[in-house]
Amino acid sequence: MGLLDELFGGVFDNLFFFGGKDRRLQRLAEQGELVPATIYAIRVVAKSDGGDEWTYGIDLVTSSGPLRASVRQQLIPQAWRAPLGGRVLARHLKGRVAIDWPATLAEMGVEDDRRLLAGRTLRTPLEPGVEDGYVNAKRLRNGTRTEAEAIAVEEVTVMGMPTENRRIELRLDDPAVGGPRTVVLEREYVPPYVQPVVVAGASVPVAVDPKKPDRVTVDWPAVAEAAAGTPARSGV
Repeated sequence: MGLLDELFGGVFDNLFFFGGKDRRLQRLAEQGELVPATIYAIRVVAKSDGGDEWTYGIDLVTSSGPLRASVRQQLIPQAWRAPLGGRVLARHLKGRVAIDWPATLAEMGVEDDRRLLAGRTLRTPLEPGVEDGYVNAKRLRNGTRTEAEAIAVEEVTVMGMPTENRRIELRLDDPAVGGPRTVVLEREYVPPYVQPVVVAGASVPVAVDPKKPDRVTVDWPAVAEAAAGTPARSGV
C-alpha cells in the first residue's frame, strides 16, 4: 500500500500488460484524446497473493460525445487523490480508456516520472458506487447499524514509514447500552478512496456485532458514497 508503492513503484515505469509489452496501451497513451473525467464507481477485488485488483468507472466527454467506461487500473502513487466523484484526466482511443494518472498528478502540482499504467477496459461498465472486497459484508449485514463519530484519527507507521492503517477512536450511539460509548480501532485499514475525509469529527456508518460489542465494522464504501453524494448501494 503506501509503503509498497514506494518500494515497488519502479516496476511500473514501462507499459506492460499481462507480462508483455502492450502496444495498444502504448498507442492509447501516445495518441488517445486527453479529456477530463469523473470517477463514478470504484471496485476493489482482494487477492490472496496481495495483488489487489482495482477498477475505476469514469464518465468523460469526448470529441464524439459523452462516454461511460470502466478500466482495470492501479493508480500509483497517491491513489487517495482519486476518490469517488473525483476529477481525473483520462485518455480514450477506439473504445479503450485509461486514467492518465501522471497527467492528473501533474495538473495537481505533483511531480512523478512514471508512465501511464492500465489494464483491460471492461465491456460492461461498473454500476455506480463503491464495491470493496476488503470490507466484511457479512458483518455489515448481520451487525446492528448505527452512526459513529471519529473523535481521533492517528496514522499508524511501521519502522517510521506511513501505512494506510489508522488508530481511530469512535463514539457511537449503541441501543444495547442505552447511550453513547467509545470504541478504539487500533489498526484499521482505511482505503485510499476515503482517506481524505476520515478525520476527527467525521461521521461514519458502522455495524456492531451483537455478540461482541467491541467488534465494530466501518462501512467504508458508504462513507465514500456519502462524501460523493452518490446513492448508497442496496443489499449490503
